[in-house]
Amino acid sequence: MKKMNHKASLLFTWILIMATGCTLQEPVVSRKNVLKEIDIERITGTWHEVAQWGRPERSQIAAVTLDVSMEDNGIIRLNIKKNKYTPYGPLTEIKGRAKWKADNPGIFKSTLFVNLSRKCYILYLDPDYTASLFCNNSATKLWIFSKDKYLTENQWAEILQRMESFGLDPAKLVWHHNQF
Repeated sequence: MKKMNHKASLLFTWILIMATGCTLQEPVVSRKNVLKEIDIERITGTWHEVAQWGRPERSQIAAVTLDVSMEDNGIIRLNIKKNKYTPYGPLTEIKGRAKWKADNPGIFKSTLFVNLSRKCYILYLDPDYTASLFCNNSATKLWIFSKDKYLTENQWAEILQRMESFGLDPAKLVWHHNQF
């Protein structure tokens, strides 16, 4: 039986420590992180996108508005309007719907294209229902919407605190050209 070289065992130990202890930690968002109470009627109206992750470069930002309405049967209607690249650029309109359950109101299951549905997690909604932070279920896409076209300093401070509590890096946000 061959003796193990001391240097080789140290190298192996160092590689093992580096591989397990120094990995990048991805943000984790789960059901327990979403809002527990929402007055669903108050989310209706027009929302303006203020910032997003996963957006193209600043020069290609679209002006996005989201019109939310509620049907009598509890289905939420979504009408997304995007003016590509400038507030006056070519308009794209997407219609969809969303479902939610009263026992887990912070998770919406939305359908925007044919039968493709996705879960959205509501991470923050200000007390006045005028600013929101939500993400997809893998926390790879994140959106900030406001009923006004701008966030107040207090709204941004609350959203920033909520993002940091999940390990979400605010530096990755691409802001609409009118904000900050």
